[in-house]
Amino acid sequence: MNLVTHPLISRPPAATTSSNTRGGMSNSQIAGEYIASSGQRVPPPEVLDAARLCLTDWMSVAIGAGGEPAGRIVRDTVASWHSTGKASVLFGGTAAAPMAALANGTLAHCLDFDDTYVDSVTHTSAPVWAATLALGQEIEADEAAMLGAFVTGFEIVTRIGHGLGQAVTARGWHGTGVFGRLGAAASCAALLKLESTRAQHALALAGTQTSGLTASFGTMAKPFHAGKAAMDGVLSAQLGAGGMTGATTLFEGGGGLDNAVVQDGSLRIGPVDFDGWRILRNSFKPYAACHLTHPAIDAARELLAQGVDLAAIRSVRADVGALAAQVTGQTNGRPDTPLAAKFDLRYCVALALHGRDVSAADFREDWKPEPAITALAERVSVSAHPGMGFASATLTVETNGHGGVSAHVPVAKGHPGNAMSWEDMRRKFDGLVTPVLGDRTGALFALLRGFGGGDALPAIRDVLQGLRA
Repeated sequence: MNLVTHPLISRPPAATTSSNTRGGMSNSQIAGEYIASSGQRVPPPEVLDAARLCLTDWMSVAIGAGGEPAGRIVRDTVASWHSTGKASVLFGGTAAAPMAALANGTLAHCLDFDDTYVDSVTHTSAPVWAATLALGQEIEADEAAMLGAFVTGFEIVTRIGHGLGQAVTARGWHGTGVFGRLGAAASCAALLKLESTRAQHALALAGTQTSGLTASFGTMAKPFHAGKAAMDGVLSAQLGAGGMTGATTLFEGGGGLDNAVVQDGSLRIGPVDFDGWRILRNSFKPYAACHLTHPAIDAARELLAQGVDLAAIRSVRADVGALAAQVTGQTNGRPDTPLAAKFDLRYCVALALHGRDVSAADFREDWKPEPAITALAERVSVSAHPGMGFASATLTVETNGHGGVSAHVPVAKGHPGNAMSWEDMRRKFDGLVTPVLGDRTGALFALLRGFGGGDALPAIRDVLQGLRA
């Protein structure tokens, strides 16, 4: 769909000028009109199904993280503010929408097991679903409106972040903090039914709050990035609804956001359009570690299936993409916390070679990694290979007396081309949720898969009533 010519959308008076315009419209105007038309769009069934898959994944990782310290600390802090509102806080009663979004968005990223839109290197659902559900409950929006608003927020993330994700990450920014808050603001602006100009300002207000540093990866601050992005998205939409303004030129090429996060000027935000549905190219995680480790984990599992002799391994070489080497390869294989372990490619490869599922159970407190696993991790070397991307890796194992054996993974499990199905999601969901909900797990999964019909949300609240970490 080309938004500029879409019959449901009328063009407002020009609010900004830019060399990056189509038919006199700036990126900000096109995005604003896309948000303003959210309630009039009917996404196709496969897009709505993808949004439900995102919601189901979001709920599973949030419930599975109930006991995580970062989530508990943020939840306790939110409770101490004594805010009044209708938005549910998982494991914690109700609160005002921005506060609930902060708590739930943080929780959903605690396990680092949530989805990623790779082109923007953004964990999209953690902030966008947290914001959408919180504000949706606050204003008593119907489920169909929430589902459509989430899709709108997701598509905004993928347009403004298009092609910038790896560059932003390589320069020390967390894409979830940069682009995730824009998606949260867009979804909330759609729920509030903001007209185009106010929607533009909601995005601008979110954009000026850009934050989140990769130097915080492996600490509690990383999931906090997602929670703060969700909170800022709700706040920005509410402020935009009230008439607060921001710099709507932020999203033009060279207009401010890209200059800040890619300061060498090598990449710019390009012309925005809304052809197609990027949500259909989302990626989900089968492993509870940084997404950049997944191709190497898949390769390790393939080697294990080939019968590699664990006791005979002398060395392991991981050829991975440059970003994976930068973010997860600068380690020693001896992580001192479970959060650090999720970003230690050597350790994750050793886990997989030992036959572990690399699930949330492998990254729990109290942290006492097995000596055999860390000993193998120390024999793993990591190299950036020009032939490898975000989703590919090659592992080569040298064994005593038997030479080398390799496994190459062109597309890791969970990415487009090797996608997770609903059945795959059910296995992930059961593993995370059953220890918390027990025999209510199946009912919750069915409700989430059918979300949008109008009667799922009250039933979901009933299933989650009395949830305890």
